[in-house]
Amino acid sequence: MKGKSQAVQGVQRILVVGAGRGGTAMLDLFLDDPLIEIVGIIDADPEAPALAIAKKNNIRAFSDLAEAVEASKPCLAFNLTGNEGVTTYVESQLGNGNVIGGFQARFIWKLLTRLKHTNEQLAHLAHHDALTTLPNRILFYDRLNQAITRARREQELFAVLYLDLDGFKNVNDTFGHDSGDALLRESAKRIMSCVRNSDTVARMGGDEFTVILCNVKKNKSKDRVVKKIVETIAQPFVLNGKDCSVSVSIGVALYPDDGETAEQLVKISDAAMYLAKHSGKNCYRFVGE
Repeated sequence: MKGKSQAVQGVQRILVVGAGRGGTAMLDLFLDDPLIEIVGIIDADPEAPALAIAKKNNIRAFSDLAEAVEASKPCLAFNLTGNEGVTTYVESQLGNGNVIGGFQARFIWKLLTRLKHTNEQLAHLAHHDALTTLPNRILFYDRLNQAITRARREQELFAVLYLDLDGFKNVNDTFGHDSGDALLRESAKRIMSCVRNSDTVARMGGDEFTVILCNVKKNKSKDRVVKKIVETIAQPFVLNGKDCSVSVSIGVALYPDDGETAEQLVKISDAAMYLAKHSGKNCYRFVGE
């Protein structure tokens, strides 16, 4: 987009006219774009949703069109209101080449909305396991580092669990991959049912899962939750009409007792999980027990 409104160093200044869904889509897509600077947004409705987003990001909000145009010059204006009178007025102030309104604005609004939806889908796919819809390894480590930062600041304890299903390979080999996939999906649901909404359950790959139990107390809440997971997984499964049973081995690491970094906590909980495997499976262990 070139013309009189283009600022120095190729950064395009934009005034958004209309702070409804179209304005929200524009802000969501362009806020972090280094080549676009949203210099203002205007809407007659002070409760318009995009105005709250603008306020959080220090973007000037206006209720008067003339004031908004004057304060935002030079700029490219997007009229998302559908009011042709607004387009006519803004053109008189900025010039015909610096206003997008009418059909063009409606088309761009639809395009931006679709792009926003597509970006959200791609972001979800990049951070979630396709089979179980749980957070994947990438999102797990992000959540774990956030938990460490929060626990260090609030002086809290939290636990990292590393889980491995006992007997998964036998189910997969005996009943087929469809049943194996169904087992993983159902196991994910069962693990989720044992924890709080504030906790994180992730799939690391294969039949391995991890859990972040936030703000736990030693020998109390964490033990109760881990025991519940073991008992819940041990209940019989019905997969594609076939009965089968598996169990789970769980390793537990505590912050900060067992480690103060994400890598340390995962390594310790993984080692503890192998202790559970060697202790007969269908149980949980801490390193050092």
